[in-house]
Amino acid sequence: MANFVIGKKIKLLLVLLGISLCISFLTWSEIRTFADFDNDGVEDSNDNCPLNPNLEQTDSDFDDVGDACDIDDDNDGVSDSLDQFDTNPLDWADFDFDGVGSSQDIDDDNDGILDSNDLTPLTTSENLVKRYFENIETCAGMNDNTLRFVCYSEFFGILAENEQNNSDALDLAIALSKIGAIDDCHFVSHQIGHVAYEETNDVIKSLQGMDGTMCRGGYFHGVLSSYFHNIEESGKSFPDSHQIICDDLIGSSNYQDCVHGLGHGFVHYFGDDLNSSLELCSDMSFYQNILCVKGVMMQYTDNVLTRDGISKNVISNLCDSEQLEKADFVECIMSTGTTLAFFTNHDFEKGKDYCSLIEDEDAKNHCIEGLRLEIQDSEKYELIPLTEDNREKFQPQFIEGSKYIDIRSPAKISDFKFIKEVGIISFSIDKPQYVILYIPSEFVTQKMMVTVNGLIPTDLKSQDHLIGKEIVMISFVPNHSGTVLITPIP
Repeated sequence: MANFVIGKKIKLLLVLLGISLCISFLTWSEIRTFADFDNDGVEDSNDNCPLNPNLEQTDSDFDDVGDACDIDDDNDGVSDSLDQFDTNPLDWADFDFDGVGSSQDIDDDNDGILDSNDLTPLTTSENLVKRYFENIETCAGMNDNTLRFVCYSEFFGILAENEQNNSDALDLAIALSKIGAIDDCHFVSHQIGHVAYEETNDVIKSLQGMDGTMCRGGYFHGVLSSYFHNIEESGKSFPDSHQIICDDLIGSSNYQDCVHGLGHGFVHYFGDDLNSSLELCSDMSFYQNILCVKGVMMQYTDNVLTRDGISKNVISNLCDSEQLEKADFVECIMSTGTTLAFFTNHDFEKGKDYCSLIEDEDAKNHCIEGLRLEIQDSEKYELIPLTEDNREKFQPQFIEGSKYIDIRSPAKISDFKFIKEVGIISFSIDKPQYVILYIPSEFVTQKMMVTVNGLIPTDLKSQDHLIGKEIVMISFVPNHSGTVLITPIP
């Protein structure tokens, strides 16, 4: 009898459960009838892209997959990440960047010779894209910023090995950057520089004839990194000639890229031992040291984030305020922001979120500032590409012993003279561009007067701006080219 009662209760429970399931099913069906997952006002049952808001339901290739979630909007076989004309199936590339796609452009390389009469009608970058299209598309299609960054670095290493002219690889890096397939070509050009040095085993041979303005000097940094890496791998002692490696480039804008590259190279030799790298930088002149330290910190932060990943623990402990001097600590934190720009596709908000993992408020702000400056520099480069003519040149002037007067200016400095006995500095500039001097304070014993062709520049900041106690800065913008005279005021 007891078993009979229990059996009836079980049957009753099963019936009730069945009714409940039916009610739940009906309720879910009713809900699905009005579901709008992406909240764009279009019901999921009619939405051609239910996971991405697309109220207008644009479907350029009529394949029933909305453009908002279609990786190839025009069905031309080229993913939107590469396609410059992603809603036009007739065109996908414009490698002379004149706004006209290759299939309609009668002069694809903009050299003034019509394609019909041109023996080489395509740009170098377009030829390379055709040759390595599958490799490029693989990297472009990666959703993870870090993996895409690593993929492109490896690809450009292979490309540089296969191609004879390293400038061609840099041209392609710039073109892909303009397209938006890669967010910035600076770091991938490091890899091209690595390969170039492996081919020559000579720093100056690798750098001569190359344009340091391409990809903002990344190729130069890669060459120097490879040079010091090979020395470390071979077990050789650190070279005494490190301070003069770049001297053949003094007077060109390439010189500062080379000095900055020394910092990258030091880290390849000493690894995470930052103090050893920084000590070598400090043995240089004032502005050489600044460039070198920036190189050290960029390479160090890139190494750690690539090796250990991006997390609160890694970012918070990347720069040690107890082990680094204040200025070096600030540079390390700012370089963290710089490196994060490359790891986040130069997305300010994503980079800022990572910087915000740092608990110290000042350090967090320095990280965000480094991120902002890198994105700003990258955008400026895209809008107005740097050239030898408009780029700043670092032109140190040797005085005596290990002393330098460092000069920064887009103008070329010539006929430099320093008469120590009376404290007079003179030199010529070839155009009216800003000039910044860093002078050891022992050479500036009193107020100085600056004239250009006998006239005082309208925009002049004299030695009132002291950097520490050892360096005096003088900056001015001349109204004309000509002779600069800096003399003590009686």
